[in-house]
Amino acid sequence: MPRTYKRRTNWGSTPLEEMERAAIDVEGGKSIRSVAKDRNIDRSTLRRYIKKKEVKTVKTVGYSGTAEAKRVFTLEVEKELADHIKKLAEQFHGLTPKKCCELAFQFAQKNNIPVPNNWKEKGLAGRDWFKNFMARHHLSCRMPEATSLGRATAFNKTTVGEFFDNLTKVMDRFKFPPNMIYNVDETGVTTVQTPKQVVAEKGKKQVGAITSAERGELVTVVCAVNATGNAVPPMFIFPRVRYKDHFITGAPPGSVGSSTRSGWINEDIFAEFLEHLVQHTKCSSDHPMLLLLDNHEAHILLRALDIAKSKGIIMLTIPPHTSHRLQPLDKSVYGPFKTYYNRALDGWMRSNPGKTASIYHIPVCVNEAFMSAMTPRNISSGFGSTGIFPYNRDIYSDAEFEPSMVSDRPNPDVLSTSEEDPPMASTSTLTELPSQACSSTRGTDSLLTSPVYVSPTEILPLPKSQQPRAQTKRKRVKTRILTDTHEKQAIEMEHEKRKNKLKGKQPTNIKEQGKSKKKQTKKKTLVYSSSEESDVPIPLDDTSECDSSQDESSEPDISDLSVGDFIIVNFATKCNSYHYIGLIESLEGNEVNARFLRRIRGSTGKDKATFAFQENDVGSVPLNDVLKKLPKLRKVGGTARREQQLIFPCNLDGWNVQ
Repeated sequence: MPRTYKRRTNWGSTPLEEMERAAIDVEGGKSIRSVAKDRNIDRSTLRRYIKKKEVKTVKTVGYSGTAEAKRVFTLEVEKELADHIKKLAEQFHGLTPKKCCELAFQFAQKNNIPVPNNWKEKGLAGRDWFKNFMARHHLSCRMPEATSLGRATAFNKTTVGEFFDNLTKVMDRFKFPPNMIYNVDETGVTTVQTPKQVVAEKGKKQVGAITSAERGELVTVVCAVNATGNAVPPMFIFPRVRYKDHFITGAPPGSVGSSTRSGWINEDIFAEFLEHLVQHTKCSSDHPMLLLLDNHEAHILLRALDIAKSKGIIMLTIPPHTSHRLQPLDKSVYGPFKTYYNRALDGWMRSNPGKTASIYHIPVCVNEAFMSAMTPRNISSGFGSTGIFPYNRDIYSDAEFEPSMVSDRPNPDVLSTSEEDPPMASTSTLTELPSQACSSTRGTDSLLTSPVYVSPTEILPLPKSQQPRAQTKRKRVKTRILTDTHEKQAIEMEHEKRKNKLKGKQPTNIKEQGKSKKKQTKKKTLVYSSSEESDVPIPLDDTSECDSSQDESSEPDISDLSVGDFIIVNFATKCNSYHYIGLIESLEGNEVNARFLRRIRGSTGKDKATFAFQENDVGSVPLNDVLKKLPKLRKVGGTARREQQLIFPCNLDGWNVQ
């Protein structure tokens, strides 16, 4: 018999009500043949139904199936097992098919239910049983999305309730119309698209798709939308030291741009975006605007709050780790936006074969994706599905809060009072098996003699955190109305504490200042440039803080820079400083456009300062970051690969060049 049986006839498929009406006609004096012909019912089926009706009450039409008699579990017991599996999946601790089969076998063993021999041999339920079990209880195998513990536990009733309490407070206070309820958020787009499905030969092991590079550069796009479905032109943040207007060529009309070293948003850039937002929304103290945003550190600093207070912007933050549920942009806009952006960048790659996409091609692709994704339908559905507008704080069902139940713990006050009461027996351990579950278990009465019924919850309990999560030094952040006076004063106090803490680390007297200068001062060393005839000493610069009385010869000699010179450039990050070698391609005022080299790792001996150019490793740096002009280099020579390697005739170990 095949695993999936397909009926070839319609015998026994007549509804029970129709058979009952036909039997009444026969009892009224009509023949079975004529009634079967009039009602289009099989004559043998009708005759068999009438005979069974004379003996007992009939519940089904046709022959009684043998599948129910051979079933391991009854429907009631199977339903409890299926409900437990669904509950685990709702809490993001779902079981794999193999684990479900193991649970079914253990469930049968604990309750002394007879099982087939192949279950005992493998220690788990059979494949056929599991397939039919899923079909009977509306189950399927799904590929889950990876969800962090922070997101799973942060989205709970208490946190969401606090957010809607604050939303209710500001809505009652200012009566915002939907066109003045905005959500702002940042997203990153790169020069490397995510390939989508393509049509290829069936059975081929590997199918490729061209991307611009292995790892692309990131550009931050800041978007703002309101509850009526309108969007403000975006802001682009490029990973450059100096911003040029041509960076946003082809961007959506009205877009603005800026730049940071990392390409990420900071306090100054967010303040610029607030000015851009005010220009398009025309908000003021008399016509205020509600701005929903996350708890990024750039959003809650003083400069942004001062602008918001002066321009009539009421800033309400979303609880941490809940933006995937409570932020309209994340809910329904950024998903389609990334899909359309990947499609646009993939189209650019096909239209420009052999070319590499750079960050200056991103605005054109963003323009296509912006027009397709930022539609009124998508934006409005984001506000509606989060319960922000139209306002609905009960939009989330209890099932959506299930993942947070893992971290729920009893209230200490309630726990202390309940300890005074006498302990009560657990209802789950003393639950008696229903009588129907005992009567049809493969024709045995072993379950009737079992005094205790073991439920699936006892075999595999629901996940529960036993101890509180480890506390960190980070301050707990929650949803806040940042522009309220007491919240703004609290942020100002934190800012002052941070400023005083930094002042306290600085030396206070002359002796401590002298000690700190001694620690910061570095010794000058000499690097020798070897030529064919003689060696010329090259002084290394002292990059630490120095007195103004130092010799001017220690300053870097960059007065005679020209195109084609090699220079050492300093790149400072938040914590460290790195040195790179670059080849000057052009000089524009106080900026140098250079193509950078990378040191070849693993080279030893004479080639310990061997460098090579990297693809698309170009950039603009201010003239102040140029530390030294290097002597003419020499090539390694030899093979074609060695021809691309460069050696500088000086010792660069003291510079720690990357």
